[in-house]
Amino acid sequence: MARSIGMAADASVFRAVITITDRDGTETTKHEGPYGSIGAARARVTFWTNYLAELDEETFKPTGRSRACGYVEEGSVSWQPA
Repeated sequence: MARSIGMAADASVFRAVITITDRDGTETTKHEGPYGSIGAARARVTFWTNYLAELDEETFKPTGRSRACGYVEEGSVSWQPA
C-alpha cells in the first residue's frame, strides 16, 4: 500500500510490531509501517489485538485474551537518491 507521509527530513517515523500466535502455538512477528504518528502505529496494534481476540466457545464473547500482541517502535529515516 502506498503511503504519503509529509515530514521534515529529521522527523521520527513509527512502526507497529505485532506478534501473532497461531492455534498450533507457532509465533510470527510482522511489522507494519512506517507511520507519521505514534497513534497510527498504536491503532494497528489495537486492530490486530481485537481482530484475533479469543472468544468464549459458549457465549462467543471476548475472554480478554488475544492471539496477537504488540508494541510500537520509533525510528528515523535517512533519505538519499535511489
